[in-house]
Amino acid sequence: MLTFSGISDAGLRRPNNEDHFIVADLTRHDIAVENNVVVPEAIHQPIGAHGTLLAVADGLGGHDDGEIASHIAVEAIVQTLFALQQQRLSAAERLTLATQEAHNAICRYTATIPGSRSMSSTLTAVHIAQDTMTIAQVGDSRAYRFANGTLTQLTEDQTIVQMMLKKGMLTNEEAENHPDRHVILQALGQGRAVSPEITHAPFQYDDCILLCSDGLSSYVDHQLIEGILNEDTDEQAQCNRLLEAAYAAGGEDNVTILLARLRPGRSSAPHGNTA
Repeated sequence: MLTFSGISDAGLRRPNNEDHFIVADLTRHDIAVENNVVVPEAIHQPIGAHGTLLAVADGLGGHDDGEIASHIAVEAIVQTLFALQQQRLSAAERLTLATQEAHNAICRYTATIPGSRSMSSTLTAVHIAQDTMTIAQVGDSRAYRFANGTLTQLTEDQTIVQMMLKKGMLTNEEAENHPDRHVILQALGQGRAVSPEITHAPFQYDDCILLCSDGLSSYVDHQLIEGILNEDTDEQAQCNRLLEAAYAAGGEDNVTILLARLRPGRSSAPHGNTA
């Protein structure tokens, strides 16, 4: 059983919110989020035979373009995974195909618009089975695992600054203050093909998965996020505290936070083994 909560907020400085998040039961074809708001009756969700998807997308393009791109991204990945349900594919193969279709869907939409408007989106998508997670990463939104009091970043930002940091061209302090720290290397809808980075991680009883846009991760440091997740409160209260921390840091960007915890639930035997 997953217990989850999510918040998507424009922040204190932006006129609109270009982020979207989604949660979907891939077995029952149920979507638990409507217009960036969690459906109350879906806060507790059993993990069925085909698993559960959580995704966060941060749109790029300004005005309403980024908002449209991120919305297309999360809707397209869910609908593609629904369509792929009966195919004999691994979770990694399904996520890769669904991510590429989300990219194509944004490109198709852009092609229908007169003029030279450009829109794109990051995407961090996590497929959760009974005891493991499969993650697809494009851009600089993030996924973390919180287990036994420790927060671990599961994704790597696909940014110019992260690439320079890995090559030893920057120190951590220089990277944090670099003027190009938000310039990403690939995004959905940018025209060229995307290649999502696929990773796997264990997911066990009482673990949490945290997905967020860079409106949280770029302004609230790792230690503070970890401290908030160690507080003896529920997922909704922790999401609220993380949003408050982003506000306290200036709230300069849209902020999306999706937090899910694995708890014991009723047997999923009627739905078969986890894919």
